[in-house]
Amino acid sequence: MRHLPLCALLASLSACAPSPADQPADTAQAPKNMPVSSTSTCPDKAARLPGTGLCPTDAAALLPADDRPSLPDGCAWSVSETALPGDTWLLYRAARCDGKTAALAYAPAKPLARLVYALSPMGGDQAKGATLVVFAPADRRDPQSTILALTRAAITDPADDQGCHVRKADIPGWPADALVVDIPADEAAKMPQDEIRGACGPLGLDQGSQLYWRISQGHVWHFDLGQELPEIDPRSLTLIRKDASGEWAAIA
Repeated sequence: MRHLPLCALLASLSACAPSPADQPADTAQAPKNMPVSSTSTCPDKAARLPGTGLCPTDAAALLPADDRPSLPDGCAWSVSETALPGDTWLLYRAARCDGKTAALAYAPAKPLARLVYALSPMGGDQAKGATLVVFAPADRRDPQSTILALTRAAITDPADDQGCHVRKADIPGWPADALVVDIPADEAAKMPQDEIRGACGPLGLDQGSQLYWRISQGHVWHFDLGQELPEIDPRSLTLIRKDASGEWAAIA
């Protein structure tokens, strides 16, 4: 089967609206005119987030309420932010261990923008720059079609594309909405059941890793969390932008 190049593929999804994931690289700087500090004190006297100026409690209130992954002893969940293009910011829960909080950096790319470790309290310097998430705008009418198209476009061996389709992951400990791209169940049943199975290329199923898709805020998000405890809560990633009244709000 012949696959379209990734960049041509995403361009063909006419329902995709402009978004941080597909802005030019030179817009990937911190948005201008954003507050970097405030003279007002947060209720708990905590430091404001340096980019958005939000108090940590106010930032946390913008995140979805959900179960959080477990963390090692001595670590706790905190709130971090990452600047994206288009006066947009990404909020997320991040592990804070020994006074260091995990942080992501935005790396523009087409058609899948990347979020890489800028700071990893657990992984240290070896983890810096490692890609944790890739994301792209979705066809809002059928976001799963975007997932399938991107996954198929990344397949290099045609033998790996044997009826690939999107299905719920249904893995304990993963987000309830986690999705994977897999071959049909009857074909999977023919595979050795005592072996770790992969399917549908680098963005498809990998039973040996925490590797899955999510759909949120008009985007598809692909997580590659490896086998270790994640330092970023994948359920918490939230795009925010100032509304007409000048208040920070989650993007619909």
